[in-house]
Amino acid sequence: MKVRAIGFAMIALSCWLHAQQAQPAQEQPAAPDSGVLIRTETNLVLVDAIVTDKKGAYVADLKEKDFKVFEDGKEQPLKSFSFEADPVSGTERTHYLALMFDNASMSTGDQMRARQAAAKFIDGNAGPNRMMTVVNSSGIASGGQEFTADPAKLKAIVNGLQTPLIRTTDPNGKPSMSADLAIHSTLDNIRTLAKSMSGLPGRKILVWFTAGFPLNSEEVSEVTAIVSDCNRDNVAIYPVDVRGVVTGAPSLRNRLELPPLFAPPAMSVFRTVAFVPNPPFAPQARGGGAPAGGGSNMGGHGGETSSAPSGRGSTSTSTSSGSKSGTQSGTTSTGRGPTGAALPAGAGVVCGAGPAMAGGSASPGGVSPCNANRVLIPQLPSSVVGNQQVMYQLADGTGGFVIHDDNDILAALDKIGKEQNQYYLLGYTPPDAKPGSCHEIKVKVDRGGVEVRARSGYCSAKPLDVLSSTSPVTKGLEAEIADAKPGKIGGGMRAPFFYTGPNVARVNLAMDIATDQLKFEKKKGEKNDLHSQVDILGIAYTQQGTVAARFSDTVNLDYTDKDDADAAKRLPLHYENQFDIAPGKYTLKVAYSEGNGSYGRLEIPLDVSSYASDTLGVSALALSKQYRKVSELGGLLDVAMLEDKKPLIANGLEIVPTGTPTYSKEDLAIFYVEMYEPLLASGDASKAPQLGIRMRVLDRKTGEQKSDTGLLALSPAPPVGEATIPMGSKLPVSGLPPGEYTLEFTVADSANRTAQRTADFDIQ
Repeated sequence: MKVRAIGFAMIALSCWLHAQQAQPAQEQPAAPDSGVLIRTETNLVLVDAIVTDKKGAYVADLKEKDFKVFEDGKEQPLKSFSFEADPVSGTERTHYLALMFDNASMSTGDQMRARQAAAKFIDGNAGPNRMMTVVNSSGIASGGQEFTADPAKLKAIVNGLQTPLIRTTDPNGKPSMSADLAIHSTLDNIRTLAKSMSGLPGRKILVWFTAGFPLNSEEVSEVTAIVSDCNRDNVAIYPVDVRGVVTGAPSLRNRLELPPLFAPPAMSVFRTVAFVPNPPFAPQARGGGAPAGGGSNMGGHGGETSSAPSGRGSTSTSTSSGSKSGTQSGTTSTGRGPTGAALPAGAGVVCGAGPAMAGGSASPGGVSPCNANRVLIPQLPSSVVGNQQVMYQLADGTGGFVIHDDNDILAALDKIGKEQNQYYLLGYTPPDAKPGSCHEIKVKVDRGGVEVRARSGYCSAKPLDVLSSTSPVTKGLEAEIADAKPGKIGGGMRAPFFYTGPNVARVNLAMDIATDQLKFEKKKGEKNDLHSQVDILGIAYTQQGTVAARFSDTVNLDYTDKDDADAAKRLPLHYENQFDIAPGKYTLKVAYSEGNGSYGRLEIPLDVSSYASDTLGVSALALSKQYRKVSELGGLLDVAMLEDKKPLIANGLEIVPTGTPTYSKEDLAIFYVEMYEPLLASGDASKAPQLGIRMRVLDRKTGEQKSDTGLLALSPAPPVGEATIPMGSKLPVSGLPPGEYTLEFTVADSANRTAQRTADFDIQ
């Protein structure tokens, strides 16, 4: 989810890549092999480990007693053990290897050398039991041949240089104007390719030909998500630095400390409010549930920290995995706690980006999601800087290694190819398999003079539906949804949507729930001994009454201080969730309970219009009262990406959607929108259109125009190769008297096409 600054008039824009991505598929069907994937849902973690001696030769005579496996620093007894080398006799198992060319980072000469070496490697290694695929990443992934043993098919893609649509550097070796977009595109393509290999058996290898690139804090979060997906799907990444002999690359054994990875904060999208202190916000929660029936696994996040009037944040968590934690000092310049931070379902921890943290603890048996990158990305010394940093993080995190300082690329590929079956498979029962939790893995060998490589950790999956379908809580919520009467607990709800494809929209549900009826109970023997919870059930119904999407969740609120608990009851609980749905007309109903028989019920129409990917389009408008700098989210952004969540980000800021778009004079009035311009995706700069927007505010009762920005041109134009343009802006509401209004947003291009959306809001 890259941030790209594209200024125009008073509004800054940013872009991220929805690349057309290769989906390699196997040419021959392969039987599932459950012996190589981490499957915490079966209460067994399986880890592959490669052991070499000081000369790099593989050690193949180790026994189970020689291995020790540690999860979060505690040794785990092994439940299974095997050496996965090909048998001396019998049929050799099928192996899978992908070659990806990062053309956006490579010079023409380096790309040529890499392709020549890859062609020779294919000639010497492709065969019935050595299936391969080749993918070009040139801003948009292309040329993905399905897994095949046919050298001719593979070499048809390898042969011939590629001209990238966007580049990480300019001809002088400095970051290009499209560097951020190119880096995000590359990382996104790696992640998609790794996911596409999830159904293939065995330990898969992804060889990444690249010149590398430096990382900022947001890109570190993307790398974390790649490592998590690779470890779940048993894909090891082997970067090949195509620049040949370069300096400053240490040996694997000497990398001990994490270098500074964070770039300076990006310029604010809101020019006039860039450094305005955040106002006090209510408790925040992201949904831990996920849709069923009509969408993919797009459940929201679990609990989050929040501010309280005393300046100490509280914790809200999801029961899908959960523990509680203490209070903390605020992290904003006002001294108040952070708001709306992205936490995993059930991660009961206090996280913050500022220096004023106090208290707070990690979930027992797990690692704090605030430090997820420290778990899944191995630590590096300060000597690993610049372009090679990302190579080592991906390799060490997934159990591969980096080829560097080597002008013989073919020999390097042969070395990688030998690793396809030279690994030990170790299995153990995890002590903490709570859904949504992340854990560090270390493998040690009780023999001198050897080195062991293994994946760095894993994150367990969350259930699709947090609440049991047969529980009394669920039955009560279902009955409340069916009841036409409003519940006792008030609240507000909005559900803006954003297109992820021609027939799929992502709904970003935002709710603000009244908390004055919260009942806190004393819990003895625990650090956070004041507990309350809110159970939530949401169902989107079609016009025929069938279920199109469904999610459920439990938000836990835990405090050590009665003053904080009382303060939480004076502020609404802000809750968010996401789910996918097809275009159509729906009724979205959400019921929630705070216990003791008190229920609330909200219902809104959800009209998701169809979207054709070959025409200009615009998403719904997400109105908001708050934002946060992405550079300050730290490990919280890691967790959002680990769960494939899509926070609303534009130009370095996350815009938090509100469920109650009623603004006072003191409120910050902003909104988020996405524009879709397919003419930009072609990569042909000569066909790139000019774009402009117009915002009008209308009186909702009379239709009278209250303000009009006129058509504002986007300058400079968004880069080619990207069809989606995210944007954040202030609402043009200055001077409006109290009343009911409608924001009308129009986007137009030079091809005489327009698209328009509206959103209602109130001024009090």
